[in-house]
Amino acid sequence: MAGVFRAKYSLIERARASLAIQTGRALTFLLRRLGRGATSLPGKVALSIDPRLLSRLTAGRTVYLVTGTNGKTTTVRILCAVLEALGTPVITNPSGANLDSGLTTTLIDHLPLLRRKTVGEGDVAIVFEIDEAFFAKCARSLQPTICVVTNFFRDQLDRYGELAHTRDLIARGLDDSDGHVILCADDSLCASLAQGREARCSFFGLDLFAMHKGASGAVTESAYCTFCGTRYDYQAHAYGHLGDFACSHCGFKRPEPTLTFAPVVASPESSASASACSSTSPQPSVETQLLDFNFAGSRLQAELAIPGLHNAYNASAALLAAITGGQSFAEAAGMLEKARAAFGRMERFKVGTREVCLILVKNPVGMDRALDFVSQAKDYGAAMLLLNANDPDGRDVSWIWDVDFERTLLPGQLAISGIRAADLALRLHYAGKQTHDLITGDDMMALFDRQLALCPPNHCLYILPNYTAMLDLRAQLAKRYNLRAFWRKGG
Repeated sequence: MAGVFRAKYSLIERARASLAIQTGRALTFLLRRLGRGATSLPGKVALSIDPRLLSRLTAGRTVYLVTGTNGKTTTVRILCAVLEALGTPVITNPSGANLDSGLTTTLIDHLPLLRRKTVGEGDVAIVFEIDEAFFAKCARSLQPTICVVTNFFRDQLDRYGELAHTRDLIARGLDDSDGHVILCADDSLCASLAQGREARCSFFGLDLFAMHKGASGAVTESAYCTFCGTRYDYQAHAYGHLGDFACSHCGFKRPEPTLTFAPVVASPESSASASACSSTSPQPSVETQLLDFNFAGSRLQAELAIPGLHNAYNASAALLAAITGGQSFAEAAGMLEKARAAFGRMERFKVGTREVCLILVKNPVGMDRALDFVSQAKDYGAAMLLLNANDPDGRDVSWIWDVDFERTLLPGQLAISGIRAADLALRLHYAGKQTHDLITGDDMMALFDRQLALCPPNHCLYILPNYTAMLDLRAQLAKRYNLRAFWRKGG
């Protein structure tokens, strides 16, 4: 294990850690031979042998932690692409296994990198997506160099509770670590985390001129001041509760962003030939959105090959993290074009003359953003929605009643599957879909084949699943269409 541990440990500690690592590696090898992802179990077993293994493997290294409700996986994906393109080797958790067992498995999986790099030039960067509820424990163990908090949206109420509780969990982790903190200026709950931590916080946000003027009718979450309970006034808004907020009572308001961005509106000629999503192998055409960035008075434009305003926010978070970690603004922004969508998040692949796009949705704002995107896609051919209610999804699916399906009701027959397909079909019926346009069934692959057949050539079948439904469907699609395994970095 020479070169793996940065800190000095006793002989007994090193022996225990080595036994844990070797056991985890053996279990990973066995599970992968059996065709399993092996994303968490090896780490869980290793931690049972050495509960401090995670902190031992990361001690003295550059660690980025990314947490928040939406956009964690994509933000990590973009940050990794930027760092690697600039010559920094990266260890990350591409499968999204974001508890201590998954993180430990990832590190065990990358022992050669941990051994090869030494302190100083060319050092490896560890970039981890972290579950919100687990952030406090992870931050204490990992002692991150940089923490990124993407946003707070209502999600899995049966697990996380109300948004204020989720915020407090992350605040606890920030207090247990000394790393620099990167926050969304446009999210009032997220920005409030800077209170008392001002000296180590930076902010990213949408340029005010790119926001919609006035308050949004969608500000139902985080509508009241974190500190005094007064309802926020909005001068402009982006989507959901993101915008230019201010409290008239205590004076808390949107902080001045360190880095701002704004989408550059494409000309009709440049957008006519663009397809709707980013790619995986085999590769279709890739739409790029052009973003205008402003950092410390320096302005430049850069392309991002992942569509959607929410992904522009993710790219800004990743870019500011890279800059904070020592990369130059111009060089880091220039590498955004290297990033591609993560598995299941705007992931697109070809099936004959048609394309399929997977868009993960797991809460009201996420579904609204996905519906907006799909409803505007010029290559829309058919759609399929999947709703499960397993533990990783949250058992409570009442959030579907907060989605504005009425405003963006997708055309044509919609296929619906998953454990709670009937609930979703009922919601869509109340939104205005006729019964004969709602096709439900337990066999998601049979429904997939049906919708693919309905999709015209040179068009796209859009699939909107929540988390475990996405994993189930993608596993079957991966076997059929030879997609990259999701636990691999390119997947």
